[in-house]
Amino acid sequence: MRTRAEADVVVCGGGTAGAIAAIAAARTGARTLLVDQYGRVGGMASTGMSFLGVSDAGGRRALGGIGAEMFERLQTLGAAFADRPDKQVGSVTVADPLALQHVLLTMLVEAGVRFLLHTVCADALVEERRVRGLVLANKAGIELLPARAIVDATGDGDVAARAGARFVLGRGRDGVMQPATRIFRVAGVDIETMFAYLRAHPEEMDLPERWDGSGYTAEDLRTTSVVMDAFPSLVARSRAAGELTVPRDRIGVETGPVPGVVTINATRVHGVDGTDPDAVSRAEIETQRQMFEVFWFLRRRVPGFERAWLLDSAYQLGVRETRHILGGYTLTLDDVLSGRDFPDTVARGAYPVDLHDVHAGAEVLGTTVGGGGVTLRRIERAYGIPFRCLVPAEIDGVVVAGRAISASHEAAGSVRGQAVCMATGHAAGTIAALSCREGVAPRRVDIAAVHHALTEQRAVLFYEPGGPASPQGAASLGSPTAL
Repeated sequence: MRTRAEADVVVCGGGTAGAIAAIAAARTGARTLLVDQYGRVGGMASTGMSFLGVSDAGGRRALGGIGAEMFERLQTLGAAFADRPDKQVGSVTVADPLALQHVLLTMLVEAGVRFLLHTVCADALVEERRVRGLVLANKAGIELLPARAIVDATGDGDVAARAGARFVLGRGRDGVMQPATRIFRVAGVDIETMFAYLRAHPEEMDLPERWDGSGYTAEDLRTTSVVMDAFPSLVARSRAAGELTVPRDRIGVETGPVPGVVTINATRVHGVDGTDPDAVSRAEIETQRQMFEVFWFLRRRVPGFERAWLLDSAYQLGVRETRHILGGYTLTLDDVLSGRDFPDTVARGAYPVDLHDVHAGAEVLGTTVGGGGVTLRRIERAYGIPFRCLVPAEIDGVVVAGRAISASHEAAGSVRGQAVCMATGHAAGTIAALSCREGVAPRRVDIAAVHHALTEQRAVLFYEPGGPASPQGAASLGSPTAL
């Protein structure tokens, strides 16, 4: 069995959290290796989905640092819309997915990050409750990789769980998790025809009762938001005709910087445990079936889609929730909705509390609802995420980034947002690198040193009373740029 040379920091997972974590660790001086099971970086961000909640409903920027730099580079390339305010989700930032992958790879290479792709982190090497390295699996076989610190950005807390960290699965009391989804893109859409239909049929933009906000007009969607859950009447008509069986009451449509291309978020499979490969396999097959069903619904029923074609789909199932690794503190729904600050805040979040029905008739945030819906609570003031949420309570040597951090089921409805994952990734990579520099376990890193390093890298940590968190607040919002 081959043993690789020791790395300072190994980041497991190259999605939005992991890629940013690797850049942060390398820029903080650590010899950094990024391990991912695929041959690309960006995770779900590479599907074409927009970034919601980069700023909160009050116009305060929640994401700074490396994530903000990525968007700045994308805008320079003409491959992103500037961050724009939105009535429901605080703000919307849209980027071309292929350009996003290119920019992330460029930033990783510039930082000196090494790569080990098409490789799975199969197990953790643990001595006296401290992770000392990883067991890897790839085409070469089984390999051992010693490491001084690990960032678990797998999305499911795989490394932390295999090391013995305690966790809660799903919502805890019954292990039920939010449903899974496959995102796909459609090209050849006459977007102006679609918006003309929405102007003529405002009922197709009615908000669900469980959403905050005053509702959209067609002009809002065309010029400001670009993200919508729409067409409830067309969906109901198609379901009554037996054409549409997907358990959704609306179709999520996102326009972007590429003319005629939209991203569709409309498939749904309940009862999927993302840590069970058999369940994931079944969901992969079912969401691909649903994708074609939704596509043909769009072609038949929605004006503007008559000549559209399928462009591509996500390379993996979109899993919203699995393990919540238990840290020294568990972020709560009240923390999120109240915009709470902590002395050890290392990241901020402004993605709305976005909870999809776990099953028909589920109770979500105190309300019993029918199947097919989404409960949305916008973030009026971006909340802080404490250092303690990123470090497992009983295991040393690993820092968690992304949706598996220590948060309740309800709070995780916000934590899982891509902009929040980028912020926790920035913090996790910095903490891991500082632990190597100081020669201590990640939990022992001086919080003042973490704050200093993150502030030096323009991360948003704390707000001045009454003002935006950074120069890139609401006043600097730009106009759309198209490829």
